[in-house]
Amino acid sequence: MLDLDAEKRQAYQLAKVVGVVAIMASALSQEYGSGINYVATQTLSVYPAIMNLVPVAMFVTGLFYLPKVLLFMRYGRTMPRAGGSYVWITRSLGMRVGFIVHFLWWISLAFAMGVLAFTFGTFLSAGLTSAGIGGGVFFVTAWGHILCGAVAIWLIFWLHYRGIGNYAALVTILMGVVILTAGLVVGIGFSHSPANVLAAAHTQLHVTLVAPAHPGSFSLSAFLSVCTLFIFAYGGISAAPFLGGEAKDGTRSVPQGILWGWIAAIVLFTAVALAVFHAAPWWALLGLINHGDTAYATTPGLVGLLGGHVLGAVVNLLVALIVGKTLAPQMMGTSRIVFAWAEDHLFPTRFAQGSRFQTPAAALLLAAIIGTFSLVQSSLIGWSIGVTFRSIAILLILALLGISVLHLRWGSRFRSKAWTPVITQGWGILVLAGLAIVIAAVLISSVIVTPHTAWYFQPAFQAAVALVIGIVLYEWFRVRAQDQGITIATIADELPLE
Repeated sequence: MLDLDAEKRQAYQLAKVVGVVAIMASALSQEYGSGINYVATQTLSVYPAIMNLVPVAMFVTGLFYLPKVLLFMRYGRTMPRAGGSYVWITRSLGMRVGFIVHFLWWISLAFAMGVLAFTFGTFLSAGLTSAGIGGGVFFVTAWGHILCGAVAIWLIFWLHYRGIGNYAALVTILMGVVILTAGLVVGIGFSHSPANVLAAAHTQLHVTLVAPAHPGSFSLSAFLSVCTLFIFAYGGISAAPFLGGEAKDGTRSVPQGILWGWIAAIVLFTAVALAVFHAAPWWALLGLINHGDTAYATTPGLVGLLGGHVLGAVVNLLVALIVGKTLAPQMMGTSRIVFAWAEDHLFPTRFAQGSRFQTPAAALLLAAIIGTFSLVQSSLIGWSIGVTFRSIAILLILALLGISVLHLRWGSRFRSKAWTPVITQGWGILVLAGLAIVIAAVLISSVIVTPHTAWYFQPAFQAAVALVIGIVLYEWFRVRAQDQGITIATIADELPLE
């Protein structure tokens, strides 16, 4: 047995050193970024009928995630692997379905790296300008965006390439920065009244903000649409299980890290949203957006308006760091899913090989290259995969996880699998599976067509294109494996090594 264990350890390509705190920090690091600092307020420009219910939508979206969190915990306790939900879905619903839906998730997250690297320049410029440091305006030029975004992407690549321990230390430190920044925003938001925002907008921006005489009535459709947009903000929960192949005592640390990451996210997100909308009424934020002062209708912009230039500069620089750090878990997630595909012969095998630092070097390099390409595209052309498309990809995984539980429970071909009884035990998991399917269906239907959006930005169009590409890639790799004597369909009968 000792010899077999030694042989198995030798076959490992990834280091098993990550603990609960790093998994929690990884989830929170991907979540707390542009979602709460920018998207939360900017949703008013698309769905003004949400009015003052944005903080409620943020909290409810977190609750919508509870079935996913509990399903992830159940699967993570049973199958902690580098492929995360990709492994879980392929082992219950088949290789084709699992690959295609995760290709949607992968392409949305890989291109989102470039968009985040692009916004890093925006927040960095705002921070430097607020601090009175000359040259900050350069970072909002096309080449400024490319320069600072590329530095962020490749610095994170270098740190990650040199060991998962570096990655774990980075996201853990930055989790502390997130908590500190959230505390600052909450303190400032609750210490100011709407009158302070109106006065500051009038004196500093020369804008008079007036409440609408007829604000309209509550719209359930707008509320659900905003919840769906916020799904991407909680997307770090989807990435956390990808550390399963590098977790110490993965059956314990993965589910605990997922749970604590979700709790931290819902508390911080809700507290910050409440603080922002306590200080600034929805109609004031919408007025700033409509007047062209969009930069002030963001969390750091509002802090600068209320707290003065020094505090505004500090928060802007902290937010720039927070947005930039989101690249780290995104690079981790996209690289680990490529690693898992390669383990299953759905990608060239070189991508399943570890470096001398026991990191998936080729997969990390691919993620950095795609992120850089997306950064250049965002800077020079402007086209990008939208937030809604990423939310839909996350929701599809949620729905398929629910279906997979039901399939494992009643599918005859799974009765002999060792993992089936552990996953499907108890009636509660069946209720969660049903809730996951319903929540995903309702939220996807609310945003499949986005108002006032060009056809090439429509999530339905982007999803259709990604689906076609995913199907073509799957069939190409399936035929390629078949020529080598490998039957892709039978790979799902066993779990991957890592």
